[in-house]
Amino acid sequence: MERKNKIGISFDASYFAQIFIHTSGAYLSKPISKTNNKYLANLRTIPPDEKFKQLVLELEKVTSESEKEKIISELKSIVEIDKTVESVPLSFKDTVEDLKGYIVFEPTSAVEHYDLSLLDFISYNFDVFNDYLLFFINFFDYFIDKLDDIDIKNIELDTLYPVNEIIEIAKKYYDKEKGNLIYYQSLFKKCINFVYSIDNPFDMKYLTHKQIFFLYNQLYQNTFAEFKQDFHSTDLLDYQYNDFPIRKELIGPEDINFLISTIEKIDPTGRKLNSLQQFETTNLFTSFYITLFNVVAVNKMHIKICGNCGRYFITHKETVTYCDRITKDNMTCKDIGNKEYQKRKKENDTTYDKYRKIGSRKQLRAKRNPEITMYQKDLEEYRKTGKQKYKDVCSGKISNEEFAKWVDEQDK
Repeated sequence: MERKNKIGISFDASYFAQIFIHTSGAYLSKPISKTNNKYLANLRTIPPDEKFKQLVLELEKVTSESEKEKIISELKSIVEIDKTVESVPLSFKDTVEDLKGYIVFEPTSAVEHYDLSLLDFISYNFDVFNDYLLFFINFFDYFIDKLDDIDIKNIELDTLYPVNEIIEIAKKYYDKEKGNLIYYQSLFKKCINFVYSIDNPFDMKYLTHKQIFFLYNQLYQNTFAEFKQDFHSTDLLDYQYNDFPIRKELIGPEDINFLISTIEKIDPTGRKLNSLQQFETTNLFTSFYITLFNVVAVNKMHIKICGNCGRYFITHKETVTYCDRITKDNMTCKDIGNKEYQKRKKENDTTYDKYRKIGSRKQLRAKRNPEITMYQKDLEEYRKTGKQKYKDVCSGKISNEEFAKWVDEQDK
């Protein structure tokens, strides 16, 4: 493969959507045809069939299109080509070393909404080899400049490689790159944990995420210094509507009244007009910084750590505890979390009943003694703390024993 590592990224805040263009690998369970049989023609490992082997060798030497089509037809008669099989990206639910199919590297244009590549990156546990393999395949851009001359020449775009062959190449760079990846990961984690109050002891509830991000960059000025200039913009300095009903080339000065009424109809508040930010870079981490820079500006979005899988995710609801990633059991973390919530809630019913009875006594005492403000204050604090503790025990943040101990301490 040629050492060309160009990453394109654009972010549309009005739709909270990002287009991420980069080189990544996808998985196929078996050889398939795609666009003029490109995958089949580039198949490097062949079934244990001498006829198939001979045809593949002939295919490599063929010069005319007619001969190529003839050989491919013969190959199809030997190998079952399933056109319903698609190349699919690998996710956290996949154990790469258990896969028996093929990896194909190709330019990928991913439309990201909540499933941002940045959050996948900071969610990898690089002490676990499988997570490293997922990163190697899904973010191959990083390794284009890291592979030695032999390995980079052995990998071509749109070519099928047996999974075990890719694993062997990836394994060669694990010890060397693991520390670097953990370091870059920590840069983004520390900032995100600070901005979204995941690990931040300071009370900044009256600041926006954008303001907290600004604050972080003032406190730690060199954190992202190497990424801030490692890109160029491909923007046109222009505003646009994503769904404007009239083609630009058909508009003339005589259409002004029609345009005015159209704009008033589709965008009465003026909030849909936007300028799409488009950037190019050769640095994967610069692309992640561009994502972070844009995301913090959308204050209604929150980054959290999933209560089930422990990985980062984004949500527009601050109260959400679990992500929508699919687990190995084909359930989402949210499904598992809801089941566990109901289970814990049922287990906690006895303690919760006691909590309510104590609350009733405190309420009665405050009602009978309105002149003693301490009783009313005690009731309000009990309700506030108890509500949060019950929520925490149901979501698994604290144990039932901790909740029960706290309730017992209030029984006075």
